[in-house]
Amino acid sequence: MYDKITALYCRYSRDDGQETENASITHQKALLKEYAENNGYPNLRYYVDDGYTGTNFNRPDFQRMMEDVENGIIETIVVKDMSRFGRNYILVGQYVELVLPQHHVRVIGVTDNYDSYNTENDLFVFESIFAEMYAADISKKVTYAKHTLGMNGVKLKSHPLYGYKLVDGDHNRWEIDEESAKIVRMIFDMFLHQDMSINSIAKHLRTNKVPTPSAYMEYKYTKVGTSYGWLFQTIRRLLEFQEYCGDTVNFKTKTTSYKSKSRLFLPKENWVVFENQHPAIIRREDFEKTQEKLKTISKNSFSPSNEMKNDTFFRNKCVCAKCGAKMHRRHSVNGVYFICKTYMQYGTCCSNHITENELRRIALDHLKKLYMAVKNGRDTLITQLGLNQLTELDKQIKDAENRVSAISRLLTELYEKKFQGKLLDSEFRIQSKALSCEMEELLQFLSDVTVQKSIISKRFFSVTEILNRIENYRLSELNAVTQEICDALIEKIVIDEPMGQKEKNYGKRIVDIYIYELGNLSELVDVRFKPYSQRIKEIAPQLLLERRCDTTNVIEALATKRTSLKSALVEEETNFQTVIVEVRKEILINAIKKGLSMKEIYPLLGYPEPSNVYWFAKRFLGMSFNDFYHKTRKEI
Repeated sequence: MYDKITALYCRYSRDDGQETENASITHQKALLKEYAENNGYPNLRYYVDDGYTGTNFNRPDFQRMMEDVENGIIETIVVKDMSRFGRNYILVGQYVELVLPQHHVRVIGVTDNYDSYNTENDLFVFESIFAEMYAADISKKVTYAKHTLGMNGVKLKSHPLYGYKLVDGDHNRWEIDEESAKIVRMIFDMFLHQDMSINSIAKHLRTNKVPTPSAYMEYKYTKVGTSYGWLFQTIRRLLEFQEYCGDTVNFKTKTTSYKSKSRLFLPKENWVVFENQHPAIIRREDFEKTQEKLKTISKNSFSPSNEMKNDTFFRNKCVCAKCGAKMHRRHSVNGVYFICKTYMQYGTCCSNHITENELRRIALDHLKKLYMAVKNGRDTLITQLGLNQLTELDKQIKDAENRVSAISRLLTELYEKKFQGKLLDSEFRIQSKALSCEMEELLQFLSDVTVQKSIISKRFFSVTEILNRIENYRLSELNAVTQEICDALIEKIVIDEPMGQKEKNYGKRIVDIYIYELGNLSELVDVRFKPYSQRIKEIAPQLLLERRCDTTNVIEALATKRTSLKSALVEEETNFQTVIVEVRKEILINAIKKGLSMKEIYPLLGYPEPSNVYWFAKRFLGMSFNDFYHKTRKEI
C-alpha cells in the first residue's frame, strides 16, 4: 500500500505585506519541509498559489489539492499559518471543520500551533471570527477617514503619477519630474498632433527602449533593470489621466469588499475633482482634445472580453526555453499571447512569444499523440519511465528471503552440532561467521530493495493514475484542449523561438510539454519533426495485420487531420498509397528472408487471401511473386 501524500500548501499575495513574492514562497517551502521532515510526515508534495489573495478560494493549486483530497490520496495538509489556507472564516471553517474531516485529512498550521486532530484547538473558529470582525471594523474606519480626506481635496493616491515626484516626501504635494514628464508630453504630442495610432506609439517607445512607467520608478530607486514593454492599454490609460492638467481626481475606483483587493472603476459622475492642485504637464485644451479623439477609438478594440479575462489557459505554466523565466499572458488587438518575462522587464534574453491559439494547437496535437501512445503502448511507456521493475524486484526479495530462512536453519543446525559435540569450536566459528556475514549482507540488500520497491510502487501508482486519466479523457476525439484537461495533465510548457525568423509552421517550433508524473512528453512520445511518411511506416504493420490500414484509421492513429496528412505527404513528395506499398514490400522481403510460407505471408500484408500477394507483386513490384521470391533469396 502506498503512503498517502503530505500536502505542503503555500500561498502568497502582495496584500500580505511580505518582502517579495519569491522570498515569501521560498520561506514557506523551507519552513514546511523542515517541519514535515522533523515530525516524520512522508511523501511530501508542494501545492503553491503565488499571487492569490486569501479571500479567493478559486486558486489553481488549492483546487488541485482539494481534488486530490477527494480522490483520497492526501492524509495531511500543512500550512505556515491558517491565513495561508484562507482569510474567509466561513469558508475556512467549512473546509477545516466539515469537508476535510469527511476525508480523514489532518490540517496543521505551523506558526499558530493549530492541529485539527487536537481538541484543544476548538477555539480556532471563534478566533478567526474575532480576527475577521476586527479586520472589518478597521476597514470601515480607514474607509471613512479616506473619504473625509478625499472630500477635502487630499490626494488619495499612495504615490505620484508617472511624470511627477513628491515634494519633500509629502504625498499631497507633487512637482514635475522632468525626465518622465517629457515622455508624457511626447506621447500626447504623437497622438494629438502627429496623428499616430496608440499601437504605433507603443512600437516607437519599445523600439527606442523607453522604460515603462513602472520600470522607470523601479529603476529610479533601485537602479536594477528596466522594461520597455509598452502596451496599448498602458498608453491609453496614460492619455486619460486628468491629473496631467494639474487636477486632483479622487474616488475613481473603490474596493468591492474589505476581503477583496480588486477595484471597481466608478463612472465620472462619482469622481470628485479639485482643479489646479499641482503643476500641469499637459495644457487643459490639449487634454480635452485628446479625450474627444479617444472617444472615436472603441475600447473594445483592445480590451479583452470578460470571457478572455477569466480564461486561465496555460497561465503560470509557460516557461521561456532560453532564460527559464515565466512567460506572461498578455492581450493585444490581435488576440492573446505569451511573452518572455525577462524580455518584458529588462529587454534582454529574447523576444520569444507565442499566441495562445498557436499554443492550443500544439498542445492538442501533442496530447492526441500521447493518448494514442497510452492506448496502443501503455506497457512501453511504463518501461520508458523505468517502472517495469516491480516483478523483478519481487523475485529478488523472495529469493533473498528464502536464502535468509535457509541460513537461519543452517545456523540452528550448527549450534545443535556444536552442543552435541559433533563440530569443533574452530569449525563452528568459521562456518557461523561466514553464514552471519552472508545474512548481514542479505538483510542490507533486502532493506535497500524494499525501499527501492516502495519508491517505484508510489511512482507507479501516480503514473497509473495519470495514464488512466489520459485514457478517460479520450483525447483523440477532442477538437480543443479544455481548461479541465490543461489543469489535470499539463505541469509546464517550455517554449523556444521558431526555427527561422519567418517560419510560419508551428510544428517547427520547439515546444516541450511536461505532463504531471510523466515528465517531458517529447522524450516519451516522438512529437517533433518526424516526417509523416516515417510515422505511417511505424504504425502501418500493425494496422495491416488487423486489416485496418486505410486513411481513416491511419489519421486516427496519428491524431491528425485528413488535410494535414495530405499536404504533409505532398511536401514530402509522396502519397499515402506509395508509403503503404513501401511498407508491404519491406514486410514481404523480411518474410521471405525468414523463410515464411505463403500462408504466413499474406495476413502480414493485410490481404484476405494469397492471390492478393501475387497481384501486389505484379502490380507494384514489376515482376511475378516467384521471380521476386528467388531474387530476394539470392540476396541473402
